[in-house]
Amino acid sequence: MKKKLLFILLFLLFSCSNDQDYLICNSSNSEHCKFFEIKYPNSIKEFQKLNIDAEGNELAVKDLNFYLDVNNNFLDKANSESIFHEFYKGIFIPRFSYSLLNQFGEEELWFAIALYPVDKKNNLITTLDTFYNHKDLKFANESIYGQCVNDDNSYLNTKNKKIFNCNKDGLESYDYWIELDNYMWRLKCVWNNPKFIVFNEKEGFVVGASDICRNFYESFTSKIN
Repeated sequence: MKKKLLFILLFLLFSCSNDQDYLICNSSNSEHCKFFEIKYPNSIKEFQKLNIDAEGNELAVKDLNFYLDVNNNFLDKANSESIFHEFYKGIFIPRFSYSLLNQFGEEELWFAIALYPVDKKNNLITTLDTFYNHKDLKFANESIYGQCVNDDNSYLNTKNKKIFNCNKDGLESYDYWIELDNYMWRLKCVWNNPKFIVFNEKEGFVVGASDICRNFYESFTSKIN
């Protein structure tokens, strides 16, 4: 019995340690990622050191407080129809981003995370319909990523989570929105080639860009209380 308990403890210890190794952003050991966690997809765990380049504008408590002020001002304005009219026209400001590179050091996939105040006047799908289709808001997004359409049939779609497919001249991307009580996360994943090869020092293999993006979305955990 003692041997069995020892084996279980060792297994749990090893599993936890191994899991930490595969966190791209770990709120417990990175100031940059103290408000969320995200893991490497299974398909690229062994290749993360060579292929990931992290950057972005660190999210701070003062930003969260500012977003709350934006929300309060928005609620006080009877004629303001969307939170995006109050907050930088919905412009994407990455708080964390990185690139997945091929064997030539060229960017094959770009992933970034941004945060917005939540829209307390509308449900999430109405808010996002305004973001993507309102004449005063849609240009900045469409000029880079093209038209974006909600994927109603995706398993990632829930009441407070929505995924959009975007395309512009062969540049494909996903927008994944997660609504909390006071904030909305937007996770952007962009790629040129639907399949590409990633390498470590010894070998390479083909990965699907959309699969990697969905894996990122599934592993994302907000740490905002």
